[in-house]
Amino acid sequence: MREDVDNVFRDERIQRAFRYISDHEPDIEADQIRLTMIAAPPYGEAARARQFSEELIDLRLRPVTDSIGNVIAGYDVIGRNPVIVGAHLDTVFPASTPLELQRKGRRLFLPGISDNSAGIVALLWAFRAAKEFGIRFRRPVLAIGNVGEEGEGNLRGIRHLFAEPLWDGRECEFIAVDGAGLQRITNQALGSRRFRVRMTGPGGHSWADFGRPNPVQAMAAAIHTFCSSGTGPGSSFNVGMIRGGISVNAIPREAAMEVDLRSIAVGSLENLEHQLRRAVAQATRESGVECKIEMMGERPSGATSPSSAIVAATFEVTRRFGVEPQSDVGSTDANIPISLGLPAIAIGAGGNSGNVHTPDEWFDPSHRDRGIQRLLALIAVLAGLD
Repeated sequence: MREDVDNVFRDERIQRAFRYISDHEPDIEADQIRLTMIAAPPYGEAARARQFSEELIDLRLRPVTDSIGNVIAGYDVIGRNPVIVGAHLDTVFPASTPLELQRKGRRLFLPGISDNSAGIVALLWAFRAAKEFGIRFRRPVLAIGNVGEEGEGNLRGIRHLFAEPLWDGRECEFIAVDGAGLQRITNQALGSRRFRVRMTGPGGHSWADFGRPNPVQAMAAAIHTFCSSGTGPGSSFNVGMIRGGISVNAIPREAAMEVDLRSIAVGSLENLEHQLRRAVAQATRESGVECKIEMMGERPSGATSPSSAIVAATFEVTRRFGVEPQSDVGSTDANIPISLGLPAIAIGAGGNSGNVHTPDEWFDPSHRDRGIQRLLALIAVLAGLD
């Protein structure tokens, strides 16, 4: 592996591509801002997907859009056993979210500026630099701008990609470029299950009908019981949304909550689900409300071995940029190929970020060039230089 990495870093085309990336930081930043200003909530990525496709056409690639909205392009051809580089197009933010750029020093404040515009532009500029200096690879290399990574998207873009692959055979290596950073190498997939719980009752007047079943109070009791149950190691939960009621003096007819359960182990995830269902059943029984539990989404768990070629290559390439990499656990597009037994990881695009998934999300492009250079070098090591 070290010899392969040495050969890539000694290649004059790669070194020229590295300098090209560093010299074009203002252009990369401009692209990142422009893409972020195109709203792209789950199931609403079409406008950003069209722009991503146009960027690939500018690189003299021939992108296609599949039936679910993923944009796919081969660096040269789409063939057997490709190296696939994916960056999700969607953000967590509704289409109505104000998109107003603010700057504080080098930091760019804009919802979605890191997750995942940083990943999208890293993919585009790694391919642009490779094309600029005539770099060719021995194996096919694919660029994917995929839909539906966030929230209710439930990884639908990558699920579809691997259910109906455009390349020959099943084999591939997959790199998800997601958010900022250079140190983390996500090779363990964090499993999750997401539920929507609805409780209903007859409703009524807060004075005249006092004592009728109250869905909001029942929901509160269920949340308290569930949150008091505790979790096992490597697990977490979150009550992310709660809704219900029409007025302070009206007994609500309905309450709803959305709950996210996560664990690195399938057994622990099943225990969490059991605790949630038991807490909801108890609150329903004691209050007299009716209840329905719906699964909103599920992400599979698994791991890519630290001794696999893709992980070893990523660690070695990252060290060449003066950074000591760390294995990480995360919930990303890589969950799908990992769960299928295929070698897959998720990495950051360089730079730094904070307040991700909030309206105050920010990205600092300092040393971002190393993230894009790392991505290009990793592709070259895995696919081989021609």
